[in-house]
Amino acid sequence: MYKLKLLARELDGVTIVEQAPTFQLVNGWSQATLTTPAGILPAGFWGKVPGGDPYLLHINVLTTGPLLVGDFVELRSGPPAQPRRQYQPTPDNTVLLLVRPTDQLRLVVAPQQEIAVELLVESIGGVNELGSRLHDWAQATQASQLGSVRSATITGPTAIPAWTGLWHIIHNSANPDVVSLPPRGLVPLDATLTFTKRGVGTPVLTPFGNDTLSGGLPAFGVTRTVFVRNNGDEWAFVGA
Repeated sequence: MYKLKLLARELDGVTIVEQAPTFQLVNGWSQATLTTPAGILPAGFWGKVPGGDPYLLHINVLTTGPLLVGDFVELRSGPPAQPRRQYQPTPDNTVLLLVRPTDQLRLVVAPQQEIAVELLVESIGGVNELGSRLHDWAQATQASQLGSVRSATITGPTAIPAWTGLWHIIHNSANPDVVSLPPRGLVPLDATLTFTKRGVGTPVLTPFGNDTLSGGLPAFGVTRTVFVRNNGDEWAFVGA
């Protein structure tokens, strides 16, 4: 297993880190500090992972303050860049990613006093090898959590990451903030979002890219509560 740790102050999801940082062995981790800002990393991690073959990757994001709703991890292929998996890092994260060295890892974490990204890389082996056992464990854990319920409060413009199960989001702001939905293709058909206005401002839900809201609407102002689902063709919603 390869253990990499990257330290940063901000991960903007935009700045490509092509130049390899300087790694040092610290407490069993190959550790490096990224120049701020940083946001898109090569999945080959500058030659620090097995070359040529796909591998299993577990990402742990540690911050001095709480992670926000708009913070997310995205694995994408390219070029051209296409998102393959996007999720919000959480303390109980059990997501494992199957990564090709030609992929890219996109990280969005709001500025913090310190951000540590721990990367556990395992080559794919045969039956009963560690890679297979980790994959089985992650699949079983994720399946058991598909029906889980989460809740969060946002206070400004936010890009909602892809989600599974049921997620309650409350908007509490005096401003008419734009709240962007994730790419529809990343959200399972059985996932449900409840979005509630609590503050004075009226939040505006907007789709990603060429996605559309029910009825072809380009945006929708939420005055009370709406229920949002991916129906396989567009974002279906009901409410006001």
